[in-house]
Amino acid sequence: MGIGAKLLIDTSIQIFNPFLTIIAAGIGISSVSLGGLVALRGLTGLFSPAIGAIADKIGHKLILQLSLFLSGAGMILAGFSRSPVLFAAAIIITGIGQAGFTPNLHAYLSTKLSYDKRARGIGIVEYSWALAGIFGLFATGYLIEKFSWRSPFILIGSLLIFASIIYFSLASEKIDRQNWQMSKKVSSEKISLTKSIFQFFHLGKNARSAWGTIIVQGLNMFAIMHVMIIHGGWLGREYNLGPSQLGAVALVFGFSDLAASIFVSIAADRIGKKKSVAIGVAGMTITFALMPVLNISLYAAILGIMLPRIFFEVATVSNLALLTEQVPEQRGKVMSLSTTSGLIGITAASALGPVSYYSRGVTGLAIISFVVSLLSFILVIIVVKDKAHTQIY
Repeated sequence: MGIGAKLLIDTSIQIFNPFLTIIAAGIGISSVSLGGLVALRGLTGLFSPAIGAIADKIGHKLILQLSLFLSGAGMILAGFSRSPVLFAAAIIITGIGQAGFTPNLHAYLSTKLSYDKRARGIGIVEYSWALAGIFGLFATGYLIEKFSWRSPFILIGSLLIFASIIYFSLASEKIDRQNWQMSKKVSSEKISLTKSIFQFFHLGKNARSAWGTIIVQGLNMFAIMHVMIIHGGWLGREYNLGPSQLGAVALVFGFSDLAASIFVSIAADRIGKKKSVAIGVAGMTITFALMPVLNISLYAAILGIMLPRIFFEVATVSNLALLTEQVPEQRGKVMSLSTTSGLIGITAASALGPVSYYSRGVTGLAIISFVVSLLSFILVIIVVKDKAHTQIY
C-alpha cells in the first residue's frame, strides 16, 4: 500500500520535470513562469513541520489519508483549470498534500522497523520514486501524446482520492500517551511566542547532527531539481524530443533510480547510513562536473543527466533512513522538517533552473548544482552523525 500510494504522489511531484514546456504551452504561459508556479508549490512545504508535529500526537494514519485526498483534489482541479490563477491554486493544494504524505509515511514505517533494518524498509518504499519514472511518467507522456496535458492530472488525482479511501484499512500505530499528556500540559502554559517557536524547533542534544542531516536533504534536492526541472526543455530544444520520447527517457531514468534504491535497501544498513549518504553526495558532485562535457549527443546527454540522478537517489534514500533516528522522540517533526527543507530546495531550483539554462545553457545548470552538492558533501562529513546515541530532553 505504501509503495502504491507513494507511486502516485511521486508521479504528481515529478510530472513537471520532463513535460514542463508542454504543460506551460497548454496553460498558455512560459516555461519560466510555470517554473515559478512549481516553486510556489514547493513553498507549501513550510506547512510540513506543523503537520508532522500534529501527526506525532494524533497518529500518522489520519494525516496520510487527508494528505492523499488533498493531493488528489488538487491534481483534478489542475486538470480542469482554465486559467493560470486557478492552476496555481490547484498545485498549492496538491503541494500541501504532498508535504503531509511522504514524511509521515516514513515516520509511520519507522515505528514498525528497527533501526538496523530501517534503510532496507525505507529503501523498498522509495522504489516508488523510480517506479514513477518507469510507469508514471512513461504513461504520462503517452496520455499527453494521445489526449492532452490535462488527462494525466485528472487520472492521477482520481487514483489518489481512491487511495485515501483504501488507507482506512491501514493499521493505526501506537501513540505515546505520556508524550501526548506532556504536550497538552506544555501547550496549556502561557509562554511567549519566541519561546514557543524555539521549543518547536529545538531538537535536543543531537540537534547539530539532526539539523545538518535536514539541511543536506534540502541541498541535495536543490542540486538535482535545478537540472531536472528543465531537462525536458533541454532535450526538446537541443535534440528535438517530443512528449512520448521524453516519457521514454523518464522510463530509462526510472530504471536507474530503481537500481539505486535497490542498492540502498541491500547495502546501506551494512556499510553504514552516513557512509552511504557520503558516497551518493560525492558521486553527485563529480558527475555534475561531467555534465557539460557529455552534452555532445542525445545518448551522452541522457547519460549526463542519469549519472547524478543515480547518486542523488543513493544519497537521498540513505539520508531518509539516517533522519529517522536523529531524534526518535520527535520523528514525525524531524521527517517533516526534512520534507520542508527538500521542498525549499525544490522551490528555489524550480525558479532558478529554467533561468540558468536559458541564460547560460547546460554549463550554467552544472556549475550551480556542483557547488551546492559540494557544500552538501562537506556538511555530511563534518556535521552529520550516524545516529543519536543519547537523547536528553
